[in-house]
Amino acid sequence: MSDFQHLEEIAGRIKANRQQLASIDEELDRVNMKIHEHPLKSDTESTFAKMIGTSYNDELEELEKSKNILATKREEFSSAIKNDMNTFITEIISANLIIPLEPSPKFNDGNTIYAYRNGAKFNNVFDILSELLGLSAPIVVKDVMLSSSEVVVKVSDEFEAKKKFINSINEVQKTLAIKVR
Repeated sequence: MSDFQHLEEIAGRIKANRQQLASIDEELDRVNMKIHEHPLKSDTESTFAKMIGTSYNDELEELEKSKNILATKREEFSSAIKNDMNTFITEIISANLIIPLEPSPKFNDGNTIYAYRNGAKFNNVFDILSELLGLSAPIVVKDVMLSSSEVVVKVSDEFEAKKKFINSINEVQKTLAIKVR
């Protein structure tokens, strides 16, 4: 069974791992730049050190070691992100997806508004979902606005609102299923 709470955790992990990956990429770029510059500077640095009577610390070996460690970490984070994205998509398109809406909606200005149970918010879910769909949050599908804090259906009849909500979720799931293929 898939539920939004679990998806929120996965989406949060994806976002955190992406931040870590960006930091690793920055550090890897810095190390690669130093490795690239090393042949240009090493002769001058070693000659200068010899001339002033000090030892020269050739850091190339340390840089190569750092590069390998960073490359390994980069691969681990990339793999974790890919696995979490696959899990996220698989669970969101699942026929067993549970969306924890309050069963009784509120009505306002011709709209039917469903809040998430216990006042929950699903910011991470909608950040990743928006990205996957290529849309900005809140996501609007036909007459239904899906957001991290509520679902607003542009009808005042509760039964009609439920039908539109189901259709919009099915539409989102079909779109994601097509993207997976």
